[in-house]
Amino acid sequence: MAFKPGLEIKPVGGTGGDVGRNMTAVRVDDEVYIFDMGLHMPNYIKFTEDDISELSKHNTELLRKAGAIPDDSAIADWRKHVKGIFIGHAHLDHLGAIPFLANRYPCPIVGTPYSIAVLRQTLTDERMHLKNELRVLNPNGKMKFSKNITLEFISITHSVPQSVLMALHTKYGVFLYGTDFKFDDNPTLGKPSNYASLKRIGDKGVTVALIDILYADKKGRQPSESHAKDLLEETLLGENNKGKGVLVTTFSSHIARLKSIVEFGRKMKRKVVFLGRSLSKYSAAAETVGLVNFKNQGVDIVKYSRKAGRKLKEIANTGRHKYLLVTTGNQGEPKSMLSKIANNQFDFRLHDGDHVIFSSKTIPVEPNLTYRRELDNNLKKKGVKIFTEMHVSGHAAREDLREFLKLVRPKHAIPAHGEPKKVKAFQALWREMGNPAENVHIIKGGQSLKVV
Repeated sequence: MAFKPGLEIKPVGGTGGDVGRNMTAVRVDDEVYIFDMGLHMPNYIKFTEDDISELSKHNTELLRKAGAIPDDSAIADWRKHVKGIFIGHAHLDHLGAIPFLANRYPCPIVGTPYSIAVLRQTLTDERMHLKNELRVLNPNGKMKFSKNITLEFISITHSVPQSVLMALHTKYGVFLYGTDFKFDDNPTLGKPSNYASLKRIGDKGVTVALIDILYADKKGRQPSESHAKDLLEETLLGENNKGKGVLVTTFSSHIARLKSIVEFGRKMKRKVVFLGRSLSKYSAAAETVGLVNFKNQGVDIVKYSRKAGRKLKEIANTGRHKYLLVTTGNQGEPKSMLSKIANNQFDFRLHDGDHVIFSSKTIPVEPNLTYRRELDNNLKKKGVKIFTEMHVSGHAAREDLREFLKLVRPKHAIPAHGEPKKVKAFQALWREMGNPAENVHIIKGGQSLKVV
């Protein structure tokens, strides 16, 4: 296929009202680069009725039909021209589809040390194989792909370690893949965002930016992760939990949050136990690249349900008040550890007055809402004391976006993670900052934008 010279962006998922299933292809003359290959988490959970961990059981075509992974048929004619697949961070809605789709693209996969460690751990756990070379690029590093193409990873704060915004330097200017991020100047793990590099590429000239607008309609800035840490400290150390069982559930990929929980468990003089496959996967990846050292801090990490059953029986017999349990299941997934505990599937029973802490936010879509209602009702019947919303988001609010646009100054913007309400809020901000209204492009998966 002969291409006309120029810069063309073709989102496959994650735009045009699609939240999740992130994947965008960028053509620069006759070279193509793919940014992310992610799952659509609600569709994936609905399809599998699982705890989002057992990937290898599922068929690629069935997952595509279920809307759980991107439908990359939109870029079938670009496939042999793909020179690289780039991962922005280690959330499953950004890298979870790689085991299903990447083998059809004869090119390397590039990610930060942590993102690649999570991908390797996933492949090992699921006994899946990729033909692609896995390359590591450090945050704030650069990698040259051809005479006119250089990839740059710009360090940013989000809710998973070593998140980056990805800048593709081309002769037509910079394409900036700007998801997911917020500006946290007091992170509890890692450094603040690299403002200087964002300004530098803005000065150089950003032709197109694809931008995370999930909270474009939320006023102000997103609170720092240090605020979530304070909430957890107040609950774990301030509430009277003497003699009680205490369980915490959070996003397994949120290593900064897990680090805080471990710290407070030690202050409580309780043995910290992680229960669940995804907790094991993300923690192992973080240990591999030296971000944390949970095992040396005495944390027991129990991966499989059978071993979890034995561990919980031991805890029930030796005294629940001696332990701080961290479980999968913050969205109420039926096969998660927390749901199994609540459903009495182990020789461990929740007692009246035990504490269950949700250091997370329920993603407000089905089936999550139904799952959480069922779990909460189950916990309440047992007399459990429930604490919710011990959480801050990792996505930019309105004033974070304003600062981002001031630094980067893109000529064109493609909103991502944007339902209509969010798109309207972003468009209003874009115009308020003096940008042409027609330069915000609402593109659905499979549609393309040619800007040069």
